[in-house]
Amino acid sequence: MRISNHAPPSAASWSCDHLPVRGEVTDAGLVQRVARDDADALRSLYDQYGPIVFGMAYRLLGDRHLAEECTQDVFMAVWRNAHSYDEDRAQVTTWLFTIARNRAFDLARRRTARPVDPHEDVWTTDEAPDSADLAIAADHSVRVAEAMAELPDVQREALALAYFDGLSHTEIAERLGIPVGTIKGRIRLALDRMRALAPKYALEPESPS
Repeated sequence: MRISNHAPPSAASWSCDHLPVRGEVTDAGLVQRVARDDADALRSLYDQYGPIVFGMAYRLLGDRHLAEECTQDVFMAVWRNAHSYDEDRAQVTTWLFTIARNRAFDLARRRTARPVDPHEDVWTTDEAPDSADLAIAADHSVRVAEAMAELPDVQREALALAYFDGLSHTEIAERLGIPVGTIKGRIRLALDRMRALAPKYALEPESPS
């Protein structure tokens, strides 16, 4: 099953024509429905967490096409393996973002193993990230993603564009068609909440900055 023809270029553009399911059923309930081949439930998870998965992958891989591939692979894995999810062992977000971390890590290693094409923008040997450093970055991204998943939708959207895409307040405002002051307020509230969540997710108090 393919969720969409292509992953969108940024977290802000992810959308769905289906009615929102979040609030009507828990994330674990959605996964249970996915295990029963409910495509709408998968799409609801995709809408809710897809932008964070894409942002994680893009931050780790530095390549939008690989990030899109990673995102599609993650939700395909959810579709195939939803029956194996055990809510007594981990929250849905932990399970989902761990899948994303592992897939991004695999893609990063695959990328460094390929012969270098002089016409292709890939890491050189000196630029290729050390596996240990990449693993640390990946684990940190999972913790950030889990914390961000607790934010209200509008705050998470703005912060994701700032943290994962590196956009300025003005650029985010232009992307979303919202006044800059509103964006600043949402990001300020999001960062305040992230600081409060920092101990829970073993993050530095100022993360993300």
